[in-house]
Amino acid sequence: MDKTKEIKIKGAITEIANSLLRIDSERDLIKEIIENLAKEEELNKRTIRKLGKTYYKQNFSEETQSFDEFTELYETVFSKTPFEELQAD
Repeated sequence: MDKTKEIKIKGAITEIANSLLRIDSERDLIKEIIENLAKEEELNKRTIRKLGKTYYKQNFSEETQSFDEFTELYETVFSKTPFEELQAD
């Protein structure tokens, strides 16, 4: 392999490694923010993370629609008691 290609590949790999390091650092920061807020405000970590992702993606209406569909399907499938299910058969 000629020296130019070797330098180019090494530079690209170094850049990838640096990017991955920044990503890890940002993930750690996000985790810390979520943990602190959950503790201070007595909120569910999962809810905080979902709020953050929804705000980032600006897809609140999609999330709402998805939840409505989930709720409707869940209630349809599981709202009957075992006795009601037997009566339907």
